[in-house]
Amino acid sequence: HVMMSLAMAEAIVAGGQRDQVSLTVLYDEQCPLCRRLRRWLGAQPTLRSISFVAAASPDARARFPQLDHVRTTRTLTVVASDGAVYEGERAWLMCGWVLPSWQPVAEHFGTGIGLYFARLATRLVDGYRHQTVGGYAECERCSVAAPR
Repeated sequence: HVMMSLAMAEAIVAGGQRDQVSLTVLYDEQCPLCRRLRRWLGAQPTLRSISFVAAASPDARARFPQLDHVRTTRTLTVVASDGAVYEGERAWLMCGWVLPSWQPVAEHFGTGIGLYFARLATRLVDGYRHQTVGGYAECERCSVAAPR
């Protein structure tokens, strides 16, 4: 279980109008799977504006100084324009929420037992995100080694 900073907790609580929300996805540009998913998501039609910033980059640090930037390289992080911060399974669900065909699925898995299953699925992806189509790549940032 990971503790979050007071600033991050305040950003999560800040909330606001969800109908006007745009999202910024902080992705690990060192991770081949992350780069591939970023390209895929960026090419999809979305219900809300979505932008991408490399995690722990100078741009990310300038735009979101309250975040733990080392953590954002290990855990998918999405920052909403209303100040809300989503991590892990909730960040994955927010990425799905902006896609027209995936929004009902994301909403279904966003609460109760669905959130539990989303957590399991995203931890599997996070644990094995180092596996690439052409083989295996070690991640220098994470403690999880690529499977052999």
